[in-house]
Amino acid sequence: MDFVSESAEYSYSLIEKICNDIGPRYSSSQEEKKANLLLKDELSKFCDETSIEEFETRPNLYPQGIIRIAFLIGGLAFFSVLLAYPFSIIASILVFVSLLVLFFELMLLKGWAGFLFRKGTSSNVYGIIKPSEEVKCRILLEGHTDSAKQMRISTIKGDSIGTILLIMSLVYNLFTFVYPIVKIILQSQISDYYVLYDLTVVQWTKIDLFCYPILFVLFLLYIATFSLFLGDKVVMGANDNLSGTSVAFAVGKHFSRNKLKNVELIIASMGSEEIGEKGAHHFVENHPELFENSLSLVFECVGAGVELLAVEFDFMHLAKYSQEVISNLEKGYNRYKQFDSNIIPMRIGRLIIGSSDANIYTKKGYEAAFVIILDENTKHRPVQWHTINDTLEFIDKKILQDIIGISICFVQQIEDNCS
Repeated sequence: MDFVSESAEYSYSLIEKICNDIGPRYSSSQEEKKANLLLKDELSKFCDETSIEEFETRPNLYPQGIIRIAFLIGGLAFFSVLLAYPFSIIASILVFVSLLVLFFELMLLKGWAGFLFRKGTSSNVYGIIKPSEEVKCRILLEGHTDSAKQMRISTIKGDSIGTILLIMSLVYNLFTFVYPIVKIILQSQISDYYVLYDLTVVQWTKIDLFCYPILFVLFLLYIATFSLFLGDKVVMGANDNLSGTSVAFAVGKHFSRNKLKNVELIIASMGSEEIGEKGAHHFVENHPELFENSLSLVFECVGAGVELLAVEFDFMHLAKYSQEVISNLEKGYNRYKQFDSNIIPMRIGRLIIGSSDANIYTKKGYEAAFVIILDENTKHRPVQWHTINDTLEFIDKKILQDIIGISICFVQQIEDNCS
């Protein structure tokens, strides 16, 4: 299958061109717009129809804006513990609210806090490759154009330190929630409960004497944990996720020359994926006709690594993915392995950190799944994920070749089922 090697060269050159000519591409930036205009021009060379669409977003809301809001609320709890009886219960309430913010905004993507952040304009680009005969089913293949802001925690090799800090952050929240409740119960049941200092608004009790120093240490770890999830520099995003877009384009280009009989291909690169899959949300809301009788396969960080993961569930957004898509992908993998036995190993499993546009499609009721390649050193995340080192030098052409070959066989598998 020499054409797969040629497709990998095309994929690599597309990543290289955007990295060199445009650079990092944060949501709603001019660089993201320029990249999508370039990609539209590329799609027009082999698609029957192409389009670029703009939509409104809040680029600073997700995830770092939400993290800052949750940290501020949770941090205020540290100081509220010392409020006079019974107002120290405010600390427990603040911790609860902080966790609700993380759950509804970070995990469920509700966007209720959007009004606090300025508006921006992002865009999606997509092309359609029509089959030679009647359309019986559709396949959406996509990556995303935008790149993320760095996350300092991703620069830590291995998972141990990050895991420990996350656990201690949870301990801080649990301790700060329970501590004021116990304090109030004791103060309500014991007259003049060992109050050492009473400054009207603030009280220092015997329980504070023992518990507040512990809380102080936990608070420092809490600050350290949240600071690791922040960063201002926009990364290049060669692997995350120009690799995904370039693979989708390479597969589309192949089938523009080798027309499918009954499968219509939609090749896309979405904007604003890194800020809560906003491009995918706009796309699925405005193009239900393209999801009719469809299967969607999303590529995330598929340019480097040691293991291909077909995600059946992700804990980030509590999303369960299509078994039909995964089954066809597994068949496509085995089909391609007959041509190249030395391909990247693949497994089906759950993803602890990270997600993709497939989350939006599947929660709208459509058949969708995504693939991601994991790093050897950090088993739960991709190579150079959200670091400033996510550059062209880490892209592996053999990996691109494997994913393109598997994806071509995936499409052919569905074509066989449709015919």
